[in-house]
Amino acid sequence: MIPHSSTFGRPRTHVERSLLAASVLAIVLAVYCGVVFASGAPRSAWILPVALVMAGALTVVAITRFTLFLVIVLAIRSSLDAAKLASIDATVDAGGGQPTASSLFDPSSMLAVLFICAGLAWLVVQGRRPAELRPHPAVPRAALAFFGACLLSLLGSRAPAVSVGEVLRVLAFLIMIFVVERLVSDDPTRRGPLLGAVFASGVVPVLVTFYQVVTGNGLVDLDGLMRPVGTFWHPNSLGGFCYMIMIMGVAMLWHVRGRARLGLVLLVAGLGTALVATAARGAWIAALIGVLVVGVLQDRRVIYAALVAVGGVLVAVPSVLQRFSDLSQNYTAGGYEANSLVWRFNHWIEATSLLPENPITGTGLGTARLILYKEVHNDYVRALVESGIVGLLAYLGLLAALFIAARQALRATSPVPGVRSPDPSRGIAVGFTGCVTAFAVSALTDNIMTAVVVMWYLAVFAGLALCVGVPGKETQ
Repeated sequence: MIPHSSTFGRPRTHVERSLLAASVLAIVLAVYCGVVFASGAPRSAWILPVALVMAGALTVVAITRFTLFLVIVLAIRSSLDAAKLASIDATVDAGGGQPTASSLFDPSSMLAVLFICAGLAWLVVQGRRPAELRPHPAVPRAALAFFGACLLSLLGSRAPAVSVGEVLRVLAFLIMIFVVERLVSDDPTRRGPLLGAVFASGVVPVLVTFYQVVTGNGLVDLDGLMRPVGTFWHPNSLGGFCYMIMIMGVAMLWHVRGRARLGLVLLVAGLGTALVATAARGAWIAALIGVLVVGVLQDRRVIYAALVAVGGVLVAVPSVLQRFSDLSQNYTAGGYEANSLVWRFNHWIEATSLLPENPITGTGLGTARLILYKEVHNDYVRALVESGIVGLLAYLGLLAALFIAARQALRATSPVPGVRSPDPSRGIAVGFTGCVTAFAVSALTDNIMTAVVVMWYLAVFAGLALCVGVPGKETQ
């Protein structure tokens, strides 16, 4: 008889016991969820227990192996919005979801709080570094100024509880930048797993999007179109996620080999297809601009391939042209806006009418959608209205600092003339430049700052770029 403490005649290791316990727990949770879901119980009855157990497990991982914790967080974050406790109709109508008491127990919210606590604790434990090993000061200073402006907006907030939640979102974004930078700066070998986790996060959203398009299940009716949302709660959020990961993926194609390149090609193709399916015009434009930036900085063949791909989409998917055809008409015969762009212009004017209430610190983060019952659809206007002139200047300063970080990374990885060898650092520098450019463009018409998952992955790329941009720092 095989002893209880052995596996095929040898003692079990600590890892094997942990894997066995995790497997048993996963089976129990799967059975529980299946029974509860089949019984017709509310979503919270099966989502909350799983979320609490996972939060406990991740807490242990964060304490014992922080790098593994971050890899897991990045790999699963893109799939967690599908587990929100709010109804999908209410969330889509609100352009991303109104803050509610139940949203505090969403798996994504619980993960954000856990990451903030773990990330801050980890950074404190690491302590200060010598000045020569620190990143370019533009981003830390701009991040501190931006966070300060967000805190200042709480003073005149018309919904303090909502604004606190938004401030925590911003804090998580900023912590992610510095956690990634410190991790990779201390040990460059961590860069691969972090990038791998980011790219792996795109698999489930792409597969779910394909399922929705093929079967028609899970589509939402917006602008008279049935549009997929993937694992998110709005097609625009799916579009933002797709272009962010896709641009970095295109940049890294030149710097990976073998199966990694094949997997990246398939992922980029899947993300591009999902992006087209979203019918998110702003995301389309941002993606094209970001890819063109990559082509200019890395290889002109990317530009030619992008133009060929756009031509192929226009021919194969006539609905893409139809999405732009209504822009030629401003108003219908009944006096209503004929397209979402005209609607946005009118809405921006309506939103800025709130500014005189508190022009210095604004109405408070997250309050515009509560007052106007709809999202602002412009992050620059949103920053002005919700955090005042101080907040807008700080937001523009942070954007400028991210571009400075991109420039530093590009300079630190300038290719040697005549030498075309793989250089992941160069791919990161080029990809981040394309991503931050696309982000700045997308912010003109979308609610990217409220798309937490998109901001987290942008923060990862920013942290990697900061590490690349440290003069004399070895990142190979």
